[in-house]
Amino acid sequence: MKLGVHDLLIREAGKTNQDVFNDTKKMVVELDKLGYDRYWFAEHHGFENLLSVAPEILATYFLSNTENIVIGTGGTMIMHYSPLKVAETFKTMAELAPGRVDLGIGRAPGSGPLEIRALNQGYPNKSSQLYDEIKIILDYLEDKEPNDPVFSRVKAIPMNNEKLVMPWMLGSTGQAAPVAAQWGMPYSHAKFFAVETPNYVFKDYKENFKASSFADKPYISMSYKMLIADDKDELEYLGKAFDYFHLQQARGRSKGLVSPEDVKDYEFDLNEKALLQKSYDSRFILKGTKKEIADILYDEISKFDLDEILAFTPIYGVENRINTYKKLKEIFD
Repeated sequence: MKLGVHDLLIREAGKTNQDVFNDTKKMVVELDKLGYDRYWFAEHHGFENLLSVAPEILATYFLSNTENIVIGTGGTMIMHYSPLKVAETFKTMAELAPGRVDLGIGRAPGSGPLEIRALNQGYPNKSSQLYDEIKIILDYLEDKEPNDPVFSRVKAIPMNNEKLVMPWMLGSTGQAAPVAAQWGMPYSHAKFFAVETPNYVFKDYKENFKASSFADKPYISMSYKMLIADDKDELEYLGKAFDYFHLQQARGRSKGLVSPEDVKDYEFDLNEKALLQKSYDSRFILKGTKKEIADILYDEISKFDLDEILAFTPIYGVENRINTYKKLKEIFD
């Protein structure tokens, strides 16, 4: 089972911007040594405590600081950018690190309405589901001429990449999976977005997949919010802050990663307890010992026919996050 990381660069309470980036570097380098397959940076705007606002820059920097791990964006929110700019950015990255560059294509804004307007005043001119823009990007990555008259006479440079950028279709509802199958793209599903998605979405994707220059067979990864600790006291101590973050995120708030000490006396109300229970029952978030998480993940792999697991670990303390990734790796070693 291949393993990857979904990172939002969440600020811990009391830490500076530089602290966050230094902790991220420590984690990426360590996971490269551990043999992780993939590391993705998300894109969010307008949240002071989410520092992954330029994932393509983060990916480029960390590609130069690692040896084997594939690094990319999970995702690039293409509504904010020209397809030509997206293609040329990633084709340049592919020359710097051939065979190690992912372009996770996201159709959500990753921001509020004010940020949407400030990032791209031309957004209303784009297609409603952004599939037209995605097809232009895919054509450019293959050095093909897009059908759109605005882009058909323009080339995306550099051409003739030795190794193609790997474009992924990202989703959280399953709506984009049929398009991913049609265009021969791997599909990554963010289960931690907490949207119930029926099994047939993934089954249909695999059955209807058409091979492409990017992928010769269907491929599904699924992202979970995750905390693993074998010591029950540690699990309880870190787990409360982990749960608190989940509730804040579900409400569209971002206080960053609060210290377990700051919430150890916090009492969840009935609504909060119900939301947490629903999230655990639906396996949007996973918390437990290595054995408990292994049982859940093997069941999920069988249920959805998964090829890869991605972990999002909003856990206080970089060493605690690394420990969860080590435990996850041990499950499949």
